[in-house]
Amino acid sequence: MKDLQALSAQILAKTKEEGQKKIEQYEEVANDRVEEQRQKLVESQKNRQEQIETQMKNDYDREAQTLANNKRNAVLGKKQALLHDVFNKAAEKMANWDNVTFATFLSGVLSQLEQDKQWQIVPGSRSVAVFQSEEVKAILNDYPKISVADEEVKGKGGFIVQEDGIDYNFCFDVLVQEMKKEFSPQLATLAFKN
Repeated sequence: MKDLQALSAQILAKTKEEGQKKIEQYEEVANDRVEEQRQKLVESQKNRQEQIETQMKNDYDREAQTLANNKRNAVLGKKQALLHDVFNKAAEKMANWDNVTFATFLSGVLSQLEQDKQWQIVPGSRSVAVFQSEEVKAILNDYPKISVADEEVKGKGGFIVQEDGIDYNFCFDVLVQEMKKEFSPQLATLAFKN
């Protein structure tokens, strides 16, 4: 009987030992899996952090570019308004020329016309009084084939020269607009160098 008890004890001990080894193997596998999952979680968290940082940097860069664009557009708008104002003031100054300056301008225009044709001048309403001045009348006396019309161009300074249904516009705002088209880029470059 003692042998039977010894054999039972031996089988029990061997079973217990094998069970313990299997438990240790399962624990080791389980620990490896837990460590693997922990590493994946750490890597996932690191990747997510990098994505968040990249997204924040992209958002910041986009906002910075938007602000820079808005600033540039605002400055450009101010510069364009300033240039527009300069040209408007030039047209206004021309509309307020004294009799001598106006007569000089008129003489320059008339001297370029073909002298054998009949021409008519239609004064702008803002320049009608200047056409009554002695200086302008003296210039017009030098050009007998040129007459001054009774009608006028409303709201304009300067005049229109007509010949056989063709109008040549010398109204100051129109002249300044033509110059504006031609010289705005150059003036902007000169006036607003950085």
